Amino acid sequence: MPQHHDGAWGMSSAISVTENKVDAEGETLEERLGRIEELWAGERRRLQDEMAAAAGEAAQLRETIQALRDALEAGRIGEQERIQAAVSAANDEVVQLKATINALRDELERQRVGESERTQKALATANTEAVQLRETVNALREELDTQRRNALDAANQVESRHDRELAQLRDTIHELRLRLEAHARSA
Repeated sequence: MPQHHDGAWGMSSAISVTENKVDAEGETLEERLGRIEELWAGERRRLQDEMAAAAGEAAQLRETIQALRDALEAGRIGEQERIQAAVSAANDEVVQLKATINALRDELERQRVGESERTQKALATANTEAVQLRETVNALREELDTQRRNALDAANQVESRHDRELAQLRDTIHELRLRLEAHARSA
């Protein structure tokens, strides 16, 4: 091979000579390059499989979060409906109690026309019933307030539990993301 030819011919000769050289392990550079490319392709497939698995897990976590949100919302709606039903029932009872009180007052007026003693007795009875009705109304109000507080406490506990679960899920997602990134960097 003459030395006076252009550089490109000299370079391709050097490459062909180098490609055919055998290293200390008994393999040519071309064989070694092929082996490295196979290793690289295997590592790339493994990383792609891990990324696909992580994406699937993230999708499952999103579905779980949505299911929890739906369950929480259904619980809130059910609780609101129960509270509204209790308030409606209490209001109906108050209306009935008012109607009863009004009926008692009318009866009292009719009795006033009659005998004085009978009127006094009926008035005392009506007053006693009115006090009992007020006590009943107050007891019902207190019971309704207790039910409302209990319902709100239960809703707050569910929401708190949901918030803790969401925080745990976010922490898990973050940790998985960090692991993936660390793994990707180390690869």
